[in-house]
Amino acid sequence: MLKDTLRVVVEQAIEAARADGTLPAFDMPDIQILRPKQADHGDYSCNVAMVTAAAIRQATGEKVNPRQIAQTIVDHMTLGELIDAVELAGPGFINIRLATGWLQSQVATILAAGDAYGNLTRGAGQHWQVEYVSANPTGPIHYGGGRNAVLGDSLANVLEAAGYDVQREYYVNDGGTQFRLFVETLYARYMQALGHDVPIPDDGYQGAYMADYGRLIADEHGDR
Repeated sequence: MLKDTLRVVVEQAIEAARADGTLPAFDMPDIQILRPKQADHGDYSCNVAMVTAAAIRQATGEKVNPRQIAQTIVDHMTLGELIDAVELAGPGFINIRLATGWLQSQVATILAAGDAYGNLTRGAGQHWQVEYVSANPTGPIHYGGGRNAVLGDSLANVLEAAGYDVQREYYVNDGGTQFRLFVETLYARYMQALGHDVPIPDDGYQGAYMADYGRLIADEHGDR
């Protein structure tokens, strides 16, 4: 990912500054690469100077100026073909502008990748099972089940795009007492639709939808 690439550029600049003694030894902080809310702040922004100042203070006991740290990091950054410019802002933010030539080159990359553009290998070798909907077979599906079908399938698609081996599962719970009562109720409603006096089981399904099901079966299959 692009953010990971930019993070490496910043980390390498910090390592270079530590190697030549411009920055002291300290534990590498968590570097966040963010998209700024305002376009004039660049394509990406990094708050590494603030967290680095805290890490240096913890390691050495010295209080340092985050903006000076940001300048040191910028001075040690290798821009390459990816980055056009870096700028300091506020108390020590590093704003990064991507190179126009690199952005233009991504058009061919996107077209070549087609639908696979943006896919990751983060989940390579890992297996996930996503169960969704799994509607109760003893009643009509409702809006929640339809919504879960969209959410579950979308989640599975996202995981696959991230490289995971995904197994989709719709669990059909068609065993046990409740399903037996469903079948017995449906048979009774089917027979009633044909004009037979067959009672519904005492613990059967009383919903009107069962009568609708019975009529549908009777209309399609007749008296069998």
